[in-house]
Formats: sequence, C-alpha cells, structure tokens
Amino acid sequence: MTLTRNLLQQPLFKERVFFQFKDTEIIISDSTQYFSISAPPEYYQEIVKLLRLLQFGGLSPENLGKACSKIQEDIPEILANFESRGLLIETENKVTSGGMSGSQFYRELWRFLERLKLQFSSFPFFSKMADETITKNELIGYALESYHVTHLCPKLLAPALANYESNRVQKLLQEFFVSELHHDTLLEKSLKSVGINSEQIETMQPLPTTLAICSSLGIFAKQHPLSFKAALMLFEQDEIEFYDLFKKQSQALELPEDFYKPILLHAGINQDAAHEDITGVLLAQIPYVTPSEQLEVKKNMGNLMELIVWRGSEIIDYYGNPNSVFPRCFA
Repeated sequence: MTLTRNLLQQPLFKERVFFQFKDTEIIISDSTQYFSISAPPEYYQEIVKLLRLLQFGGLSPENLGKACSKIQEDIPEILANFESRGLLIETENKVTSGGMSGSQFYRELWRFLERLKLQFSSFPFFSKMADETITKNELIGYALESYHVTHLCPKLLAPALANYESNRVQKLLQEFFVSELHHDTLLEKSLKSVGINSEQIETMQPLPTTLAICSSLGIFAKQHPLSFKAALMLFEQDEIEFYDLFKKQSQALELPEDFYKPILLHAGINQDAAHEDITGVLLAQIPYVTPSEQLEVKKNMGNLMELIVWRGSEIIDYYGNPNSVFPRCFA
C-alpha cells in the first residue's frame, strides 16, 4: 500500500495512550478519544506486537513491517490512522555523551532487540514448524533442551541474589527466583510421556549451545548483573505464535497430549506471572546507566541472541539425525 503522505521516520506513541484487548478488536484511547481497530484472530498477535513496538519507538515503518510481517502491507495505513488522531510523535534520537536512566535503557533494549532479530534471516526451529517439516524427535529434542535450561535456572539465578544494589531489587530477584522453582517438574512430565524415564533424565547432557546459554546467564549473574537483568527479557517474551505451532505440530505428529500440555502450561505460567516485564521492573530501579555499560549489555545480548538461534539449528541437526544417541545421556 502506498500513501501520498509521509509517515514519521520512527513513530512512537505519546504518553498515556491506553489499550483494551477484546476477542476480535482492540480499543485504543487517550484523554480526548476512544476508538477500536479490528483484530482478526489470525492477525491478533501481530497487531498486539505492533502496538507494543510503537510504545517503545525507534523503528522505521519499514522495520516495523519486517517485525510484523503478517500485517506488513497494512502498517502504513495503521500508522497514518494513528498519526491523524494525534497519537504518534517522532522518536527522539539525541546523540549525547552521557548515559540514560534504567527505564530509558529498557525501552532502548526493546528497540535494539527488534533490530537484532531483523539481522537473522530465519529462526530454524520456528521455520520448520511453520512449514510443517519438523519431526517428532526434533520436537522432543526441544523439550529436552528446554528442560535443561529450566532445571538449571534456580542455580543460575542464585549469584544474582547476592549481587544487588538495593533492598527493593533484592526482593524482586527473590520473588523471581521463587517463581522459577519447580518449573522443571512440568517439563519432566512431558519427557516421561514419550518414554524418557527418571534415570535417563538424571544422566542427560545438554547440547553445547544450551550449555553455553546457561553458562552465559550464570556468568552475567555473578560478574555483570546489568547484563543478567537485560538477558531475562530474551527468555520471558510473549511467544504465543511459537507455542501455537508447537501444539499444532505435536498433534499432527501424534505426540500425546501429556507431552505438549505441560510445555504450554509452563509458557502460560511465564505470561501469567508477568515475567515478561521483569527486566523493565528491575531496570526501573537503576537511576543511571553509563554509555560503556549500555555497550557492554548490548554486546552480551547480541552474543546471547546468536546462541539462541544457533541452538535451534543444533536441535535440528542433532535430534533430526537418526544416528544420534537419543536421549543424549552421559555414558
């Protein structure tokens, strides 16, 4: 769709724009108006994602289209509608030699993360589910590797509990720690439903990329707490489309309900517990982030994102190979 008017270069919602999410529509309001936009089920999550990205700003209409590819052609019209109603402003990109507040850095991290995702041509595991070429063992492999991350999570979090800057941050980290306890029991149920017994679970080894991800989180928690807090947002994001595909492909490959249901329940716990905002809440407690700290965090986030993408490929390469030891147990 081509518009005769010029759109903002990096549109951003003004402050105090509110949303109400209904089944097939989203109601948007500010102090002067109240209107709704249609949100069909097949595009609902993409529209929600677009609204969220506009809350953080910093992305061009072109990059917003890449990030929300299912509604890419409609984005110019949506943006023009929002702009005509006075809901959007231009994102300020002032180049300064100073730092920013933790809350400002949180918004910048969201923009950075979306730009980072655009650098990868595909996410292999997701792509295989989307084009329905994923295999049963690859789905089970995903559950196996997710078990390792979830099982190790409390141990990875532990150093952060002793590395805090205020009582408020300590309390937030403690609450997050408690909320993560015993999540591995859900994934253990999934594995047992496909014939993996307790003895095998105890002797399983993670793939190298899974171990590298866990090791990175542990190092951040102990040596660079700011990177640890930022990294949590990579693991607590809303991934409804991913889990919808996971359920669909599990059913198509006749995996038992007891396999995919605990995985979906675990994902639901993350959403219901508002883990998605833990990074924002933690960073809001930081009054000032220096330019050098921002750079260090972004470098660490970039490395971690690469590992996550590589892990998807490694799951496919290992668990998709009929000659691989399955499950991957230490002998």
